[in-house]
Amino acid sequence: MEMWKLCLIPLIGFIIGYFTNYIAIKMLFHPRRKIFGFQGIIPKRKKALAKNISDAAICVLPPSVKKLEAIPFFGDKILDVIKDAIEKEINGLKNEELERIILKVVKKELSFVTWMGGLLGFLIGLVQVLIVLI
Repeated sequence: MEMWKLCLIPLIGFIIGYFTNYIAIKMLFHPRRKIFGFQGIIPKRKKALAKNISDAAICVLPPSVKKLEAIPFFGDKILDVIKDAIEKEINGLKNEELERIILKVVKKELSFVTWMGGLLGFLIGLVQVLIVLI
């Protein structure tokens, strides 16, 4: 087999791995509305996501705010109001705005996942070349 063809295998593997992960990340958010019964994971599970974020937000409140919970009769209700307000705020966001916020938080990590898909595809391509040569 010609050498240039062997060099193409890892390159094509990189391209496939990179774009597969890129598309998978885009599919987290798109399509925003159901198309043929399919919808992005984030828009589809927006209510559950809002609930999970509000539950987690209570866990990371500053200690001064968490002290409110110690107030007899009202403390836990105050934290429930905060939690409900966070959940309502997230549910009230347009899907585009929620996507922007999520990407702002995890952009570097998602970029890393995309590039790692390319690297993994490249490495698999190298293994394929070695198999062909052996």
